[in-house]
Amino acid sequence: MASYTDYRDFIKHKLDMRTLLEQLAEEAIELSKASLKLIRAKGLSNNSTPIAEQEAIQNLLEEVGDVMMVLTLLCSENKINIDIENNPKWKRWAERLGYVEE
Repeated sequence: MASYTDYRDFIKHKLDMRTLLEQLAEEAIELSKASLKLIRAKGLSNNSTPIAEQEAIQNLLEEVGDVMMVLTLLCSENKINIDIENNPKWKRWAERLGYVEE
């Protein structure tokens, strides 16, 4: 029986960087739509939706997973190096929210 790494490695060797970036863009759009749908399902908007909150949460989680899968492939073998911990945006974001260093 094949494993996650077998599937990942097969996909990684079949798709080039352009294709992975296209896939990431598509998945990012779907993630954005799922986020907006959850806002509506939770009643945080005046624009209601027939989708139940739990279904909207499940859809969001699926799209987060899809984005993470593509990012995993892009980050493997140094195609793209993403250093989350040292991203200067953490500081800028915190400061915009009122963070002050002591």
